[in-house]
Amino acid sequence: MANPNIKPRWKKGESGNPAGRPKGALNKRTEFEEALRYLAKALKLKESPDEIKVKIVAVGIKKALQGEYSFWKDIMDRIFGRPTNSINIRLKEEKIAELEEMIRNWVEEDRENEQ
Repeated sequence: MANPNIKPRWKKGESGNPAGRPKGALNKRTEFEEALRYLAKALKLKESPDEIKVKIVAVGIKKALQGEYSFWKDIMDRIFGRPTNSINIRLKEEKIAELEEMIRNWVEEDRENEQ
């Protein structure tokens, strides 16, 4: 639960990154799909981009069965994105209060430095 004593830096609906991703910028999946189309055309392959993708995944599976997972992991990360990691931390109430106080002090110092 958020601490009601700490004010957020941004108003509701306001972004911390107003510039954001540039318009027209491609994500990794789109870049991968475009690369497949380029390869199929540039190398004059008689296969569709989807058939090439299937072959790439098949190579990844074959390597994984041989114990080499880096190829497979890289392909899957590019298609589906990297998985997020979470950490479950258990703290005593005293430590939580101590951390909240430290954060409050940092926020106050930050505000004072901005003025």
